[in-house]
Amino acid sequence: MKTQSRHPHDSLQTALRSAFHLDARRLEVFCALILAMIQARSVVLYTLKTHVNLLGSVETRYQRLLRFAQFVFPDGLLARFALSVLPSDELWLILDRTNWKLGKKDINILLLSAVWNGFSLPLMWTLLPHGGNSNQRHRQELIERFLNICKNRPVSGLLADREFIGKDWFTFLDRHKIVPCIRLRADSRVGGVPVWACLRKLQIGEVRVWHQAVSIYGVKLRVCATKNAAGEMLYLAYRGYAKKNLVRYAQRWQAENLHSALKTRGFNLEDTGLTKMERVSTLLNVVSVAFIWSCLTGEFQAAAQPRKRKNHGYHAISIFRLGLDHLQDLLLHPSRASWTALASLMLCFEG
Repeated sequence: MKTQSRHPHDSLQTALRSAFHLDARRLEVFCALILAMIQARSVVLYTLKTHVNLLGSVETRYQRLLRFAQFVFPDGLLARFALSVLPSDELWLILDRTNWKLGKKDINILLLSAVWNGFSLPLMWTLLPHGGNSNQRHRQELIERFLNICKNRPVSGLLADREFIGKDWFTFLDRHKIVPCIRLRADSRVGGVPVWACLRKLQIGEVRVWHQAVSIYGVKLRVCATKNAAGEMLYLAYRGYAKKNLVRYAQRWQAENLHSALKTRGFNLEDTGLTKMERVSTLLNVVSVAFIWSCLTGEFQAAAQPRKRKNHGYHAISIFRLGLDHLQDLLLHPSRASWTALASLMLCFEG
């Protein structure tokens, strides 16, 4: 795609057409929504009706957005798109859950994402029909969907918190050759004994490893424990070396950064008035592309101009926020130069 001064809406349709096989009218609304979400930092359709680059009156545009929200996205389009922008080396997945309430309605999302660069990239999800934890069947179905759709991308392993344990679940991962790096509950049993009783009396910062691989939820794994500065214990089931896996497990926090970016620090996902599962899922597809584009733009900006660090060593601004700010600024100040800049930032979508 040449970086010419076409309207960003036209350039984005060209850039995404090969990844998102939608009919022309849906692709038009899809791209208009992505740009509007970045410009307004909102997912509320009533708000976005004045931002979308669509023909017709304000009411006509709003009705188009409502109709689009009823469209069910083909499964796997987003996962393939996200994988196309990830490095082609090892792929570590993160399984996590995010939820909020809209009135008395629970919006509860079981989300599969991929480790990236401080933020995990969303791949696919299941909207749970209830509040609270997922069950083992929901997790297995989600992973099977991903494996069936993305057969050509080997999975190195899976990071997950202590909610995601259970014999059926662990044996499922083992059967599909997915290496777990999963936190255990203190009462998880190691050789018939609670793990807290096997690995106790640790000093802060100490790492202690159980002397041999042991059956955990029916699968042979290694186990280690460590205590953080707040005195909280971490029990980890893994394969390989303890210190390497503790570093790897810390990447699970990328999923929390993703949730934060989709919610209060980015697009305010919780403000949506949508409650029907298929409509929330459609919205997630759109905002996920806006999020991924912001991250890739931020990575490009950071490479061109290193970010400042605060006294505690962390960057003053995240990759995501750097990219979102830049894209929003270009969209809010339209000109031939800004349109050309936006088109150049869409080249990352061409694989």
